[in-house]
Amino acid sequence: RHSLARERAKMHDDEELEGFDGKLDMSMDTVIVVDNLPVVPPAKVDKLIGVLHKLYSKIGDIVDDGTNGKGIFMPLDEGKGETKGFAFIEFSNKKDAAHAVNQTDGHMLDKAHVFSVCKFTELARIIDAPDQYVAPEPLEPTERGNLRQWLLDDKARDQYVIRYAEESEVLWCDPAPDAKEADKRVHARKKWTETGHMWSPHGTYIATFHRPGIRLWGGEKFEAAGRFMHNNVKRIEFSPRETYVVTYTWPDRPGDVEEFDSAIVWDVRTGEKKRAFKDDSGKENVEPFKWSHDDKYFAKMVDDAIQVYSSDDMKILDKKSFKVPGVRDFCWSPTQNCFSAYVPTFEQNPARVVVTEVPSRKELKQKNLVNISDVNMQWHPDGTYLCVKVDRQKSKKTTTFSLEMFRMKDKDIPIEVLEIPTNVHGFAWEPKGHRFCLLHGEPPRLDVSFYTMLKEGKPMVTHLKTLEKKSVNEIYWSPAGHHVVLAGMKNLNGVLNFYSVDDMETIAEDEHFMCTDLEWDPTGRYVTTYVSAFRQPMENGFTIWNFAGKRQTVVNREKFFQFLWRPRPPSLLTNKQEREIRKNLPEFSAKYLEEDRKAKELADTAHIREKEEKRRVFNLGEEKRKKLYVEWQKERREIRGCVTDDEEWYELVEETFEEMIESNEEIVGTL
Repeated sequence: RHSLARERAKMHDDEELEGFDGKLDMSMDTVIVVDNLPVVPPAKVDKLIGVLHKLYSKIGDIVDDGTNGKGIFMPLDEGKGETKGFAFIEFSNKKDAAHAVNQTDGHMLDKAHVFSVCKFTELARIIDAPDQYVAPEPLEPTERGNLRQWLLDDKARDQYVIRYAEESEVLWCDPAPDAKEADKRVHARKKWTETGHMWSPHGTYIATFHRPGIRLWGGEKFEAAGRFMHNNVKRIEFSPRETYVVTYTWPDRPGDVEEFDSAIVWDVRTGEKKRAFKDDSGKENVEPFKWSHDDKYFAKMVDDAIQVYSSDDMKILDKKSFKVPGVRDFCWSPTQNCFSAYVPTFEQNPARVVVTEVPSRKELKQKNLVNISDVNMQWHPDGTYLCVKVDRQKSKKTTTFSLEMFRMKDKDIPIEVLEIPTNVHGFAWEPKGHRFCLLHGEPPRLDVSFYTMLKEGKPMVTHLKTLEKKSVNEIYWSPAGHHVVLAGMKNLNGVLNFYSVDDMETIAEDEHFMCTDLEWDPTGRYVTTYVSAFRQPMENGFTIWNFAGKRQTVVNREKFFQFLWRPRPPSLLTNKQEREIRKNLPEFSAKYLEEDRKAKELADTAHIREKEEKRRVFNLGEEKRKKLYVEWQKERREIRGCVTDDEEWYELVEETFEEMIESNEEIVGTL
């Protein structure tokens, strides 16, 4: 290795640079070093160079220096009269050099010679590495505390994060009248993030974005819980169970082609870099991976295939992709290891939606579709149903719409078709239940229809009710179901309809002018509307409502950017246990109503005591003032030279003075 350093010194001999007036590129990023080559005499050098040139010229353009070496420099040991077992190869650009390292490091020339390839810029680090391995000092374990401490709140409150100007705050949602602002604040920090925040799916961590990478924070005091170095990160995605986090980046300008890791998969707990993915397409955005519900698999689309990776070894499952010629879109089931894929009309084959099981590759269901112009797939949150919205082009002026409803938990996965006579603008499943909501008709005033997948307990798509001509363009179901906010966002100026689907009636109607975003809290008790400065520079701030549409908190902030509720992990209760609790809700309600009554009494008592304390302090101050007034009377009279304390000795005289400031006379016209 030390001979390599001497050769490197020879290559930059000062005598060779005499008379050179140009700027010297010292980066050497286009040069690679190929080690573990056969040691050959001078007579065989040309043959070995030919072998290397044939291999590396297929990867990129090699800079030809005009010698027999064809751009490949292979040092000779003058004492032994043979090569030293390594060579330098210069490419025309950094990208080709990087590809050469990635593709040929570990290349087997024969059984005795396996290439060891690195960039020239890494050579010094390799040379300086000690011959004897020295194990690093083990890191001292650090106690992170309980990362889910907020779930133990005795009031069962939820948290949220807000970002405005350069400030970030994590706050408790506590609309109680006696709640103090100081008690609501959990954590506050200036310049905590450069672009925004993101909670992990279970709310364990909050991520902040920085130029060198991202950081995770957690625990009661939001201490550092992880750091992931990926320059210029623009997007991140957590796996559903928070085992992994994927960081993404892409060129700042579309079309820029530069060798870099476009996506990196990290282990959240250990911070280990599991795998990096390259992208040299120069696209403005990178297609994100999609994760299975249990973190076992992640996948992405490529040409005519879906690549499914196993998170165990971060390699393509069974070393082969799922062949789906012409695939346009796919999505995982939220509860099963299977995915649905949409394939448009391809060659002589009709369009189709296919559901495939992983890892068996078994086709669970396929539905052929004809005259298709567009398809959209949406799984029910518990994986019970799959809705496929189909737009069919009957003619140039006629388009029909239908919903293909897959019953995923039933035998043979039966499909029901629901024809919709008008254009469908929105669809949303009830998160907990069997109902769904549709927006259809002609904008700006759309019809809102509710359906259920069951009729008297039997599987049958059944219409429940239609609300006609409503100012609505978005559907926001409560995470707990039963309630929905029908919102008129953007050009409809934030019209809000709080609707009870159980009673099929409007609870309240209101508006949040210029509202840009709406978010339910994870329990379905509160919903937030806010105006983000990212989309609207005026009227920035947020409003927290209860599920019935009553305002709880209104905050106006200039340069308000973001509001995010902190998610909760999935409930440990089964559906049966939740139904039992809901059945006995009056019994539980009595307990909590009594607690609320006592809290209100304490608040009222505290308010009365506060008023009495203020009155007591005022009276004490008044007594002190009167006492001082009497004590200073003699001194006051001496200074004034007369007795001035009695008001009867004074006579109030009012005088009025008038003064002409200016006078102008102007003749307007004559008769």
